[in-house]
Amino acid sequence: MPTNTLKDPTNPELNELGNTKINRMILMRFTLFLLLLTALLVALSLPIYSEYETGLKEQLLAQEEVSVVSAKQMIQKEMYEQLHLLDMIVESNPLKNYLDETDSKQNKQLLEAMLKNISASFHRYDQIRVLDNSGQEKVRVNLIDGKAVTVAEEFLQDKSASYYFKAAKKIHIGQIYVSAMDLNVEQGKIVEPYQPTLRFTTPLEDSQGKPKGMLVINYSAKGMLEQFRDIMTQRVDQQGMLLDSQGYWLSNHERSNEWGFDLGKPEHKFASFYPNAWPKVKESKSGTFETDKGVFRYVSIEPLNFKDYQPAHFRIEHQPLIAESAFINTNWKMVIFIPKELINSYSFLYQPLGRALSLLLILLLPAIAFLSAYFSVQRKINKIKDQQLVALLTHRANFDALTGINNRRAFFELGEKELKQAHRQAIPLVALMADADHFKKVNDTYGHAVGDLVLKDLAKTLTNTLRDVDICGRIGGEEFAVLLPHTPEEEALEVAERLREALAARKVPLPDGNTLSFTVSVGLALLTTEDQHLDKLMQKADLALYQAKEQGRNRVVVYQETPAVEEST
Repeated sequence: MPTNTLKDPTNPELNELGNTKINRMILMRFTLFLLLLTALLVALSLPIYSEYETGLKEQLLAQEEVSVVSAKQMIQKEMYEQLHLLDMIVESNPLKNYLDETDSKQNKQLLEAMLKNISASFHRYDQIRVLDNSGQEKVRVNLIDGKAVTVAEEFLQDKSASYYFKAAKKIHIGQIYVSAMDLNVEQGKIVEPYQPTLRFTTPLEDSQGKPKGMLVINYSAKGMLEQFRDIMTQRVDQQGMLLDSQGYWLSNHERSNEWGFDLGKPEHKFASFYPNAWPKVKESKSGTFETDKGVFRYVSIEPLNFKDYQPAHFRIEHQPLIAESAFINTNWKMVIFIPKELINSYSFLYQPLGRALSLLLILLLPAIAFLSAYFSVQRKINKIKDQQLVALLTHRANFDALTGINNRRAFFELGEKELKQAHRQAIPLVALMADADHFKKVNDTYGHAVGDLVLKDLAKTLTNTLRDVDICGRIGGEEFAVLLPHTPEEEALEVAERLREALAARKVPLPDGNTLSFTVSVGLALLTTEDQHLDKLMQKADLALYQAKEQGRNRVVVYQETPAVEEST
């Protein structure tokens, strides 16, 4: 540019400046502007990215919470069922008669027959034993290849040296000892394939109150651990762990790390892999924290603590008296780990576009204003995404993914409110439990995809048949629940019959062009003043459903209160 074009005749000061001074001023202002923009960029970008990263972690942890709740309730329900079974055996007439007349061959045979039936029916108990006061096995039933077998008297063993016998000798009648989970050992060797086992033991006495040994149940935890792993596979990275009180893995996404204590591999424990995390996990019941390796979410399982949770379909008439040592043995921790690499993979700045834009910000400072605007828009987009994710999580938390109706949690939440209102206003409320008949046969014959079509059609028919004020939900595999507010029993029975007939008339279209018909059994229960909680009412409806199944299916059965009948000896 010619120098004379820079001169301003009205500005003497500017005219006195030469080209060198003007260029220096431009450079100084540019430098100052660059510094200000750089400082502004740093001041804005650091808190923005910190907030973004925090939100990202919160999003990932929110997704994990579904797995945490599902796994914890599954394990507690499984333990509750075993205590229920133990209580049932202890209170059974065959066992009581055997304890009163130990030398009776007939009583022993009846007891063995009952234990074989239990073992063969549930497929969860590798061994069920009755020991005498000295620890000698008197009755033993083994589950071998799915078949319950009575062990001959000459093969019964002395278990007086076993840790569970010694531990159970220290507890009182009515108390229950639960061992730590370990791998089953026979003849001094770990059984292969591995058999994770919990031993439930309780002292026994005869009708005169004399000690008569103890009942020992070897519960196979393999199925429970498989369910735990299946829940963990639904997570974003599938790294879910179950630890014992010493930090050894009962379940790990890397199966080779499991059972370090039993297999003589002390280095295969949580503390060896995450030394900074173990003290925090060990010391408190629940929490979330971050290390240089990633984010940890942990919670104590407490499978024998039923103060806050009891499965709806299982009830022991009295709260079981768990031995203190049993709580120590089952002091398990569930740990969910989100690696740093996974968090970074979700982070914008670690993706190719984010890296390119960061480099562009450094190299093209004159365009910093534009790039700042871009990040502002990007932040807004991220906020919208956060809101959408929260809405999606809320939907997933309340609605069944397959059928689109209320899931179990949402149904019980809505139902409890309806039940309380019914009690306050003294209005009738009826519960229905509906279950697809022979659903397993549908899955086995046509496949799970067709089974899903049946469940979807069932749910659609429910919503189309019921009123807007009625509440329905899927609370199990093929099990659906309905609440009918302001509905007398006679009218509710008509609704149930109309629903059953509508479903029986349905023809579900199949992918191959054919159709499939199915029926349902329905149990009906009317709310009474005794039903202060929904699970009690639903239990009655479930019992009626069971009767409908027993009476031939494809029918509606109304729950009737019947007096208890003492079991015949």
